[in-house]
Amino acid sequence: MDTHARVVVIGGGITGCAILYHLAKKGWKDVVLLERSELTSGSTWHAAGNLFSLTRPSNAQRLQVYTINLYPEIERESGQPVGYHPTGGMHLAASDDEVTTLAIARARARRNGVEAEWITFEEAKDRAPVLDTKSLKAVLWEPIKGHVDPSSATNAFAAAARKLGAKIHRHTPVIATTPRADGGWDVETPGGTIHADVVVNAAGLWAREVGVLAGIKLPLLPVEHHYLITEAIPEIEAMDHELPTIGESEAGYYSRQEGKGILLGAYETTCHHWSSNGTPLDFGHELLPNDLSRMDHNFEVAMDRMPCLGEAGIKRVINGPMIFSPDLGPLLGPHPELKNYFCACGVMSGLNQGAGIGKVISEWIVEGEPEMDVNFWDVARFGRWAGKRFTFERTKYYYENRQERPYPHLECAAGRPVRTFPAYAAQKAKGAVFGFNNGWEQPLWFARPGDEKRDIFGYARQNWWNTVGEECRAVRTAAGLFEISTFAKYRISGAAAQAWLSRVLGGRIPRKPGVVALSPMLSKKGRVIGDLTVSRLDDESFLLLGAGTMQGQHMRWFSEHAQPDAVIENQSDTWAGMMLAGPNARKILAKVTQEDVSNAAFPFLRVKRLELEGATDAIVLRVSFSGELGYEIYAPAMYQAGLYEALLRAGADLGLVPAGNRALASLRIEKAFKSWGLDLAPDYTVMETGMDRFVDWKRSGFIGEEAARRHREQGASEHFVTLVVDAGDADCSGGEAIFRDGEYVGYVTSGAYGYCVGESLALGFIRRHAFEADARVEIEINGKHLPAKITEGARFDPTGARMRG
Repeated sequence: MDTHARVVVIGGGITGCAILYHLAKKGWKDVVLLERSELTSGSTWHAAGNLFSLTRPSNAQRLQVYTINLYPEIERESGQPVGYHPTGGMHLAASDDEVTTLAIARARARRNGVEAEWITFEEAKDRAPVLDTKSLKAVLWEPIKGHVDPSSATNAFAAAARKLGAKIHRHTPVIATTPRADGGWDVETPGGTIHADVVVNAAGLWAREVGVLAGIKLPLLPVEHHYLITEAIPEIEAMDHELPTIGESEAGYYSRQEGKGILLGAYETTCHHWSSNGTPLDFGHELLPNDLSRMDHNFEVAMDRMPCLGEAGIKRVINGPMIFSPDLGPLLGPHPELKNYFCACGVMSGLNQGAGIGKVISEWIVEGEPEMDVNFWDVARFGRWAGKRFTFERTKYYYENRQERPYPHLECAAGRPVRTFPAYAAQKAKGAVFGFNNGWEQPLWFARPGDEKRDIFGYARQNWWNTVGEECRAVRTAAGLFEISTFAKYRISGAAAQAWLSRVLGGRIPRKPGVVALSPMLSKKGRVIGDLTVSRLDDESFLLLGAGTMQGQHMRWFSEHAQPDAVIENQSDTWAGMMLAGPNARKILAKVTQEDVSNAAFPFLRVKRLELEGATDAIVLRVSFSGELGYEIYAPAMYQAGLYEALLRAGADLGLVPAGNRALASLRIEKAFKSWGLDLAPDYTVMETGMDRFVDWKRSGFIGEEAARRHREQGASEHFVTLVVDAGDADCSGGEAIFRDGEYVGYVTSGAYGYCVGESLALGFIRRHAFEADARVEIEINGKHLPAKITEGARFDPTGARMRG
């Protein structure tokens, strides 16, 4: 048994073996994988092995394409077959909404070079003679689809890793993981202890148990999943080529050829959790009792599409457990509560994502950051608020609703509410329809008399569209009150506070108390990993504000770069916030304080401590995300309910309305203001996002400086633009493809109707060679190419006079 390893990977499924391979491929030879039983034990061995690329978000697709394309290379490197069958595949659509769903997926895939195409029913039946198209509306062909043999693929990754110098120990369960003073880990097994610099939890069904050994609880639960394999089918026996994969999202089934029969799997309409209190340690290559009645609906629709299934005998039934996170996405990256402890757990489709995950985790360990943004799968996206009830309800919902359409602005109600701020009850009483943000309830819009008080989702403009327009116009003409408690809020204090901020942030750090500045936070490679507002409160303390969904990632980064005499306090859960915006905002604020809030006393980009009615200790920033005169007000959460009511009373005769996040989205897009996770992400440099104007190029020593200066010299490969769209009855929401003269040239990052300019608007990126101010382009919305025009800057108040006045 080894006594030291740079990395110990725990778990010998496809994900663990792919991580080991990628680490060794990067030249790290002193890496070890520990498997409690045989390789593939758990979920890998009984997986169906289907491969596909049409998924979202865009970077998930990139990782799946990478995984699929790597299989032939792994076969060559390992000298072992992987059972790769590049058959291509069909997505069936039996309704107009499903045709739209597939059209959206097809358009988004262009960003990654995946060219799916519509085929005729005759072409479909020629490729799949078992298919009956009488009930279908359309068929989308995805050329990259196929399948792979799970056991062969896993062992090929293992063999390739061994050839590169990595070691694998089977029948070696991990019984303890103990952090060391040097930042590493003692990984204890029955055969001895390994001192690991880094641990990777890729333990699959046992990821929860391995996490507990390190003192963490991972939000994961196992779910039962069925598929069956038929006896030989005459139509398939008569074919001179392999049957393509066939799937129908609406009916929740997938299929491929297995031998001369068909493998048919289903996301059953009733989710059955398995072993919720812990995976048995003696479980390995076992299966669970079958209950094909759960597949009745799926099987019935599949038989209508492939009538041969009704005549085929069933050769084998597989019911095996898979382990999922609350949103069914993997949990990847450094755990925010532990040092040098990485997660690669909850991988729903390991054969389809494993190699991509191996690439990401190896880059993260070796280079300090992955090549692409994977915040959508980052383990830090779930805080401690994601408990067992939430995980149970969410996994149940998403498993049972795998066919749910990706409607714009879609919200999931399962498992909610989890956390509410004190003003929640008052907001609900005023008609608030809530969305979900990092575990919190946040008003999206406020229903008026006659409105149905819920979201009714669809691909066209939704039921809240007109009401949100009223909120926007009220903000522009009078005032609106927004809930912003979900923002991340950090207090930075101590003698080294400014020095620490100067190291961590790339922008200007205020030197005088009362000053506010906007600043990007950069990775070592110069990518944008944060869009932060920094306010100097006094000589030795600052308030730092950012995207609430990034708290886990922020705190992990702050901890990694901590230094003495700089104290970092996360006040996100204990402080609440409200935003007051509109031409009458100053008058309203003046009515709840005795202090001078005139423009001369409280100008733009300044911060004050104010005593307000209902909140004796508030921090107020003069900033604007709406483009109007605006104030962000932060106070201990215990004051929020009283302050909320005080502000509404003060604004009752000044046109103040409660407003939601959907109105704010429209207002900020009219101003071309970027939003984190949509228009800003680690995939971009400051030059590409236009955030270079917030970088303090006069100073040195900030993280990512060298790379940022190099990017500045190179310029941007894409231009960030505003687009005015002839949108009809549906506005852009993000991901739509942009064409110029028939050529794909870019994509939309976010969009909304601009109620106060009377235009449908979108923000997005255009490739440099295709950029031209006022150029005409087309945007594909819901499968239709619609005219649009490139513009630069804000469509409303482009000089910014209103927010500074």
